[in-house]
Amino acid sequence: MKMKKEYLILLGIIAVLLIYLLFGTGRSRMSYDVPKLKNLVPEDITRIEISLADRSFTLAGGGEDWNIQPQDYAADPVKVQDMLDTIAGLQLTELAAEKQDYQRYDLDDDSRITVKAYQDEELVREFDIGKIPSTYRHTFVRVANDIRVYYARESFRSRFEFEIKDLRDKRVMSFDKNEVSEIRITQANETLVFVKKAVPMPQEAEETEAEGEAVSEPPPEPPAEQEAWVTSDGRTGDKADLDTILSELSDLRCDEFLEEGSPDQDQEPVFSVTVKGTKDFTLRIFPKQDTESGNYPALSSESSYPFLLSTYKAERIIKKKKDLFPEEPEEEIK
Repeated sequence: MKMKKEYLILLGIIAVLLIYLLFGTGRSRMSYDVPKLKNLVPEDITRIEISLADRSFTLAGGGEDWNIQPQDYAADPVKVQDMLDTIAGLQLTELAAEKQDYQRYDLDDDSRITVKAYQDEELVREFDIGKIPSTYRHTFVRVANDIRVYYARESFRSRFEFEIKDLRDKRVMSFDKNEVSEIRITQANETLVFVKKAVPMPQEAEETEAEGEAVSEPPPEPPAEQEAWVTSDGRTGDKADLDTILSELSDLRCDEFLEEGSPDQDQEPVFSVTVKGTKDFTLRIFPKQDTESGNYPALSSESSYPFLLSTYKAERIIKKKKDLFPEEPEEEIK
């Protein structure tokens, strides 16, 4: 009888454990299920709205052609692509909190970044970005219509935490340098024009045969040619310096943009260069406004906005006349 009673107690304990496992933990797991987000393709997104506590802006466009609204500034295509990939690839990995303790996760009104992505006029994704946890492999987020906080794969807050000036496309000139046929340089009220030409390569002097020997000479071959930059009066420019100017201009990026109206366009540039390719590309560099900053104000024919070039970058472009003809005596090029 005693044995039977012990079996009944044991069966009762097992039954309670089974009920707990089937219903108690089951409900807990269900309540902690991580939402599966709708699949998105980055190329389908045509508008992104980003809101922080002290600023908000909109990115609109497609492909590599994105603009910052409402200013209509060109946006950096690499930074925009990082945003698009993050939005489309957002993946929640684990529940972080059910309680609405948003300040702890930088998801409160003062700290969060709200992101809304649209395909044309349809809102296809909305979420808030919080801080980066100690793992540095995740980001705390909230998704639309869900009060809970989740871990999202990857650390990506910095991909959205921009000032507008840092999100602008700083490329102010771009062309294929191989298509350039002419370089026009103006400084100190004098203009030099260099045209790309094929010129004979220098020939090494040949030793003469001993006198009286019969020599059968093959017909002379046309001399090998090389590209050179030549002025209208036949002077050959320094190819290395002129190619350096072309290389800098062919993918020129400024350090930062200036307010409209600066520099004064009535002011004389310290250096102006125009290259002729599929069209004319012109850069004008003006005197430094602030000698302490070490930057040169400049204007490009390919940008609607004035900008600054660092001293290092500007002085790789600015060449004195004597440096463009290094092999000529200095008195001949004054």
